[in-house]
Amino acid sequence: MKTLSDTDLQCIAAHGIDKQQAQKQQQIAINGVEEPDVLRTAALEDGITGLDKAAQDNYVKIWDTYLEKGNTVSHFIPASGKANRFFRDLYAFLNSDNPKPQTNFEKNFFRHLANFAFFEDLDNCCMEKTGDNVQSLILKGKFKLIVELLLTPKGLNYGALPSSMFKFHTDKPGSIFSVKRYLPKKLINYYSTFDEARTPIQECMIECAMVSGIKNGSVKVFFTVSEESQKIIRDFIHEFRYPVEKKFKISMPVSLPCQEHSSDAVVFNADGSLYKDPDGNPVFQPGGHGTLLNEFSSVGTDIVFIKNIDNVELDSEKKLCAHYKKVLAGYLLATQKTIARYLRLLDKCTDEIPNDKLIEIINFVENTLNVKNDNVLSLQKEELVKYLHGKLNRPIRVCGMVRNEYEQGGMPCWVKNNDGTTSLQIVEYYQINNNPDIVKMFKMSTHFNPVDLVCYISDYKGKKFDLKKHADENAYIVYAKNIDGHDIKFVEQPGLWNGGMNDWNTLFVDVPIKTFNPVKSINDLLRYEHQK
Repeated sequence: MKTLSDTDLQCIAAHGIDKQQAQKQQQIAINGVEEPDVLRTAALEDGITGLDKAAQDNYVKIWDTYLEKGNTVSHFIPASGKANRFFRDLYAFLNSDNPKPQTNFEKNFFRHLANFAFFEDLDNCCMEKTGDNVQSLILKGKFKLIVELLLTPKGLNYGALPSSMFKFHTDKPGSIFSVKRYLPKKLINYYSTFDEARTPIQECMIECAMVSGIKNGSVKVFFTVSEESQKIIRDFIHEFRYPVEKKFKISMPVSLPCQEHSSDAVVFNADGSLYKDPDGNPVFQPGGHGTLLNEFSSVGTDIVFIKNIDNVELDSEKKLCAHYKKVLAGYLLATQKTIARYLRLLDKCTDEIPNDKLIEIINFVENTLNVKNDNVLSLQKEELVKYLHGKLNRPIRVCGMVRNEYEQGGMPCWVKNNDGTTSLQIVEYYQINNNPDIVKMFKMSTHFNPVDLVCYISDYKGKKFDLKKHADENAYIVYAKNIDGHDIKFVEQPGLWNGGMNDWNTLFVDVPIKTFNPVKSINDLLRYEHQK
């Protein structure tokens, strides 16, 4: 392994990463990490719970009752992604030798350009800069000029925007969220663009209000952002929070915790040497959502929802998505209530706890919380009470799982833990070191993790858990990629919902695929679920 030079370390330190961190990342990048002991992927009736309509309605009622009591909840949404990833294929076209679209991706982009929510902005920009509209430029074969005006400072400069600020959707005039229905006349024109085009931030704010808003209540929202984008996002939210608050008769305090550069990952060559850009400078990658554990721990509420910023839906699907989030939350509350009851029982003197109650608690831990222990019945009573108390008194997460349509990402799995127990975990592809047996399991998995979680982070006495104590700090994720023909590696912190929640009580619930509407690249916005 090539030692990092003093000059290398000084450059890395200037980015906020100290010597010990850099050397540790280098060591992990080269040596790799131990993969989780995946036994099998979870499925319906084997770790994933299906809920019928009656059960769903009951859990929605439990959730609504919780809100009616004046409880405030939080929504935590990682949103630090840059739009340059979103536009990767367009940048490839712009930098290619081909003056016209060649790939199916490029052809689809130009063929359906008028279907994008940003089209009017682009059309106006083209007219202003060239005297021709988009259609005229296409007829003249000036495809690259159109992309240039979309992405660069010569035009709209959308490539510099955070992806959370990009226009994703247009909605039909007069939708149920039309500003004309609930704003003073003097403000209608000012907020008219809220009906015409929506960013992921706006869509998430509306969804959060639908899930957790109650008249005169408060919904706390956290968008985690990069330092560079914090101001532009703060200004945008300050402007567009008002229509949401007015519509739902709520207050919506929004916080924007930053992913600081000190949490970034150093990029290395395959041999362990420092990868550098053409100017000789070190290259860094974001450290992943695992760096957000501190911010997540500090939200200040018992219940926290988590979702990705790029998984948003049109108004026509919002009621469905909000319904299932309420179902997950009600299921969480019902589970937490049972856990609290059992923990109070276990707090009694061991001799006072009836044996039949211990059997009942064992069944709950094994069959509801999905924590299996082959040796549980061989434990002495005092040891058993201590074991059950330890397994019950942990943070709780309920995770929606959708039908697997061969997305590469997290899978619901049964995993063997270091203490000999078996439990449910979300495992990423990059955690399994291309183990062919696990890859085969993943390909055959019936379900996929869409990042649709609701978490309970206080104990049964109302005290906040120290979430770091329930994380596996060694569950790093090593990414191997190719940049401009160079094989590189970098190390992300244990994922927030992977190693970061390793020692949590975990429940998986089947939810419809319609609740999962990811946008990873610009052409995803042409999919049916993102078109009005």
